[in-house]
Amino acid sequence: MSYLTKELPNYVDVGGERIAIKTDFRTWIKYEELMLDKSQDSEKQVIEVLNLCLAEDVSISSLDDLEKLFDALLQFYSLGEKIDEGRKKEEGEEEDSDFSKPKKIYSYEHDWSYIYSAYMECYNINLFTDHLHWWEFKALFNGLSDKCLFSKIMSFRSMKITSKMSKDEKKFYRQMKKIYALPDERTEEEKEISFARSMMASMQI
Repeated sequence: MSYLTKELPNYVDVGGERIAIKTDFRTWIKYEELMLDKSQDSEKQVIEVLNLCLAEDVSISSLDDLEKLFDALLQFYSLGEKIDEGRKKEEGEEEDSDFSKPKKIYSYEHDWSYIYSAYMECYNINLFTDHLHWWEFKALFNGLSDKCLFSKIMSFRSMKITSKMSKDEKKFYRQMKKIYALPDERTEEEKEISFARSMMASMQI
């Protein structure tokens, strides 16, 4: 059933039990930051994620229950989609070369001003004062007009410079890539894999 015909979820299902969660987009941006922070102590990370995301106290009786809850939170973050286990690299498998890796094209941390202005321009939504469900925020994010600056910046970052381009075009896109480069070059897929690995590490406490 389409989510357009029912309310967006405010809970996660863990073994048939509905657990209330916070749905504001700010919560899930913070969740992403927590899960990608490799400097975090595993036990502290678990506590902070639960305090951040859960809307009520939950009794967790086993490590298996905790893992299922983290799986459910990750699925909610991914707009209800489960991460394909087949996409995860097996331990010991060689990483792709930097040449073959697609580049990350946005960052909530480093692009906050561009994202804010894009929502104002495209939807007249003030992200500092308005409250959006995480899924609503992401749906609008995915539908931003290609005419706004933020969309152009993402286009610059994803642009592949080819031999078919003129010398001036190559120079222009290289300059744009340099101007708008991000310090963290992970793709969304790599971030999801990092999420899964962080979750598994958090389980081993």
